Amino acid sequence: MVPPFLVHCGLGLLFAGLAIPLALRRVPMNRVYGVRTRKAFVSEDNWYELNAYGGKLLAAYGLLLFAFGVVTRDSAPPPLSPWSPVFIVGPLVLVFAVLALIARCARRLPDR
Repeated sequence: MVPPFLVHCGLGLLFAGLAIPLALRRVPMNRVYGVRTRKAFVSEDNWYELNAYGGKLLAAYGLLLFAFGVVTRDSAPPPLSPWSPVFIVGPLVLVFAVLALIARCARRLPDR
């Protein structure tokens, strides 16, 4: 079994690593990588605006998730504990708040 803190640290680094190019506006419009909403594909301005915003939020979330893993390393429940899934999933649920903020930003973008 993987210790819970490693899940948080690993996913945190993955989120941050994938988000940094988006935040730096280095990812051109495509259908594979980035924040892909209808409004993002309206124009390149929309694409870069939404992906830069989303990238910054996801990078911050990733770094916070990594920090949570480091800070809670010694207080995390053992991998076979019934509390281990709750400890792992709890912080990961916060990604939905990040996605909601990205969706709100997308709604504010122009339609053309």
